[in-house]
Amino acid sequence: MRIYCGVAGIVAALGVLSNARAETTDRFFGEPVKLKGRHIHFTSWKYVRPGSFAWRIQRDPAANEAEKLQGAWLKGDGSRPAVFEPIDMPRGVRLVAQQAQKVPFKPGQMAASVFDEGKFKAWYVTDPCAQPEPFSSKDKILPGHNGHVSYAESADGVAWTIPKLGLFEYAGNRDNNIVFRGDLNGSTRGFHGGSVFIDPSSKEERYKMLYLGIITDEEWEAFAKKYPGEADTMARRPDVGGFRCVVAVFGAVSPDGIHWTSLPEPLMIQHADTLNTCYYDEDIGKCVAYVRAWQVNERAPGFGAANSDCWIPVGRRSIGRAVSDDFRHFSKPEIVATTDADMPASHVFYTNCKTTLPDCPDNHVMFPWIWEMESDGGSVWLMSSPDGRNWSRVPGGPVVPCGEPGKPDGALVVCSGNLLECPDGTWALAYSGAPIPHKYPGRDINLRKGLFPGLQGASGLAVWPKGRLVALQCDEEGEFATVAVIPPGDNIRLNAVVKPTGYIKVALRKFGGGDIEGRGFDDTDRFAGDDQAFPITWKGESSLKCEGAPVVLRFRMRQAKLFGIEFH
Repeated sequence: MRIYCGVAGIVAALGVLSNARAETTDRFFGEPVKLKGRHIHFTSWKYVRPGSFAWRIQRDPAANEAEKLQGAWLKGDGSRPAVFEPIDMPRGVRLVAQQAQKVPFKPGQMAASVFDEGKFKAWYVTDPCAQPEPFSSKDKILPGHNGHVSYAESADGVAWTIPKLGLFEYAGNRDNNIVFRGDLNGSTRGFHGGSVFIDPSSKEERYKMLYLGIITDEEWEAFAKKYPGEADTMARRPDVGGFRCVVAVFGAVSPDGIHWTSLPEPLMIQHADTLNTCYYDEDIGKCVAYVRAWQVNERAPGFGAANSDCWIPVGRRSIGRAVSDDFRHFSKPEIVATTDADMPASHVFYTNCKTTLPDCPDNHVMFPWIWEMESDGGSVWLMSSPDGRNWSRVPGGPVVPCGEPGKPDGALVVCSGNLLECPDGTWALAYSGAPIPHKYPGRDINLRKGLFPGLQGASGLAVWPKGRLVALQCDEEGEFATVAVIPPGDNIRLNAVVKPTGYIKVALRKFGGGDIEGRGFDDTDRFAGDDQAFPITWKGESSLKCEGAPVVLRFRMRQAKLFGIEFH
């Protein structure tokens, strides 16, 4: 007779976890899990059970009935031998990031910001008009921070319509698609490093925009008084070429993405000189922003002015996260990604490119450009998070690498925007590249006489087959089990690659314990090849036979890559 050593082993063996109630909300944690969509994508270990184990105590066959009934805690003192038994323990599987294919833009093509109302929509920056505009304060705004926001839309993401909206004068007329300017009515706020997102919780402010702007001394003082200790002193930088360079993060809201209202107060004062992003997190019911943050030590008192920027040589560019209940004020950003111990000390996170997977709003990924300062360039990596707070790089190397030296993207490549599904089913993200290093003094191609004169940069889409950002890869024999999920369909398909000498087998277990009859590993029908939708059947039957009740999916694999599960 063998018994489990400890209550924890018994609970884990039954597939039951206690639901811990949060003290401040009515949210419960554990399982089963209700999926936000119809897929499980393996970009992180979020839906994979960590596994458990039990030490099974070996009983003496000659023991009397009273001894046989003794609990493990009473006789688990080493007087009886015990055998280790893993329970749903993953083995032989690993996560591997998949490299994208870079597809240059066709003439007239641009990067979509969102897909909404049956069409792709884009907001992009238009440079200030070269002609004088007496009504504009553009000449008082730091170059690069004085752009205007324009709007376009497309049915297929390739051919774009540029509407004549007539909202703002530009170059002497209103026949343009400009929807936002930060240089009117005496304002020197401008616009830099912004992004647009959709807030599904709001109708009047369904579209929201986050951007970096120049802040006045009066605005700074009012913010510091209202939110003591939250202003980032790094944001008070010295003038650049005679232009003010004191910055803050601002916001604007719109019911339709075309008519925008600029919010009067800064959302946060942060030196966020990058491509800042924001989204509405359906799990926590808040807007979440990802901005530039700095990992830097506190300076000893008495050395240098309080607001000088001498931290730049020793500070590491990092990714910060801030949250807001109302998109009027964000918490002080906390660093969620910085130079890891396994990275070179000269590599830093320059951009974040935070997004979610198409139709999976709780599956969080980032495509940061990691600036390799020793070469003043770098590539795009993939990071994933189970909750939007805790981040890690996915193994496998850069997913959007820069090209060969001398090519349009030979020095660096950067991704931006949201990961969207294209009409052909592929997943795509905008990228841009440069043939010259980031800080090389030759950005104006008409003046460049040093490296690669006349060579333009590159722009296009980084493209993956649908659902194939990350492979849960098994090189030889392996196995794992999912957390218990409420199936949004009675059948499943697998996005997978299986070698002819390999296999994927699926067994189903009820939540709370007990295998589903006829849905075991030995019942799984064999398949092999490369398909985004392998139908899983058991002796010719496809039904999960769980009648909509929570189920644990168990996998055994050999020489295969599993990208995701689709319920239908």
